[in-house]
Amino acid sequence: LHHRNRPPAGDVPSPSLEPLSAPPAMSNIIFQEEFRVEEINPDGNKFDKVSRLMCRGIHPKPAVELLVDINSEIFEVKVDERLRIAIARHLSLDARGAEHYEDVVGKPSLLDEYDYAMHGIAYKYKQVQGGSTETHQVPEVEVHISHGGLLARIIADERQLANIKVDDQVYTLIRRIDSVF
Repeated sequence: LHHRNRPPAGDVPSPSLEPLSAPPAMSNIIFQEEFRVEEINPDGNKFDKVSRLMCRGIHPKPAVELLVDINSEIFEVKVDERLRIAIARHLSLDARGAEHYEDVVGKPSLLDEYDYAMHGIAYKYKQVQGGSTETHQVPEVEVHISHGGLLARIIADERQLANIKVDDQVYTLIRRIDSVF
């Protein structure tokens, strides 16, 4: 599933651009953060039409790192561009709704709020060397998601990624915050 600028299907409230924390428990969005693209294809371009983005969270505490593959023919990105990235359990605007793309066609959904979307599965969750706060060590985790061969890796404070489990089917949603085009 890839999405490019689908026109809104109704009045859909835009999410806040405030510093992000864990989403509310009833939300189907289980992770969201603002990132700056630091590098594109850090190990060289390996596939036509695929770019690997190396991104860092805009908010320094807690620090978040994202490495994500995208279809660059559908969604072109430039270095220093800012992106809002969310991981959601399904595409419905509330916690009770549609779990599949077919269930939201022609209805308001999270696709209306984002420029690009991919469906995938979380296949790895592991503890990594963590940072620290003034009072204690903050454990960090690494979550890996496969979107039919397009991969993503998120490294963050384990509290930010606690709602993502191995074998979870998720949607990775990307929206430009500002554009350098």
